[in-house]
Amino acid sequence: MTDRYGAVSRVLLRVLFLNLAVAGAKLVLGYATGAVSVISDGFHSLTDSASNIMGMVGLRASLKPPDQDHPYGHRKYETLAAGGIFIFLLFVVLEVVRAALNRLGGGAAPQVTSLSFGVMIATLVVNLLVVRYESRAGHALSSELLLADAMHTKSDVFTSCAVLVSLAAVWFGYPILDSVGGLVIAVFIARTGWEIGRDTSRVLADRVVIAEDDIRRVVMEIPEVSGCHHIRSRGSADHTFLDLHVWLPPNMPLYEAHRLSHVVKDRLMAHYPQIADAIIHIEPPPAA
Repeated sequence: MTDRYGAVSRVLLRVLFLNLAVAGAKLVLGYATGAVSVISDGFHSLTDSASNIMGMVGLRASLKPPDQDHPYGHRKYETLAAGGIFIFLLFVVLEVVRAALNRLGGGAAPQVTSLSFGVMIATLVVNLLVVRYESRAGHALSSELLLADAMHTKSDVFTSCAVLVSLAAVWFGYPILDSVGGLVIAVFIARTGWEIGRDTSRVLADRVVIAEDDIRRVVMEIPEVSGCHHIRSRGSADHTFLDLHVWLPPNMPLYEAHRLSHVVKDRLMAHYPQIADAIIHIEPPPAA
């Protein structure tokens, strides 16, 4: 567990430095040229860095072992950290829309040069590399935090493309499209925020993690088991809690029924390594 969280933290730290470099380049370019779309994209990238920091704080908290007040552990702190990214995105959307509407109301046209395109293309390439690296690490480590952060950075790829289109429009004499580009960025950010909020809320609301039929299929592979019901799973994709009722012959000795309950549990945990714990309730089959 410690090795896994250490690996996730190292990924976040590397991505943090890259995000800071990308955000800094965009903000310097945006304020130097007066391009609202570039400034908006810079703030969007800056929230990537903030979410990295929040993620590392959440990881540190979630690493604590179970205690008297948290018998199920502190794993959901990582989920809360992923949800924090959603909050950051809400603030970014409001700031981007405000800046774009202010520019639509008037103001000088931004200055666009070949350097503007060069900086944006370079940051776009960095974002693509970050998304690929963080997504692979997220799947390899089964970290919803890394996957959520990669999704956030992926939105930077789309917004950077929108910024490039806006800059090209300004280059050809349509400065109003700079503000339109800012509003397009707001849509991309809002959509990403909704996806992250949806995924984290599923974990916090104890949505089913492993399908009931899949659990039943594994349990029924044990010959002595005649059935099972009340199957429930909750948690995250890499840290799942499971409980179910298993039907055993009513005349079976208690020690044998207890032994079989461990067989069921071991079989399930071997088939689904993400199960942190499984509670097996023994009962006779229904009279029907």
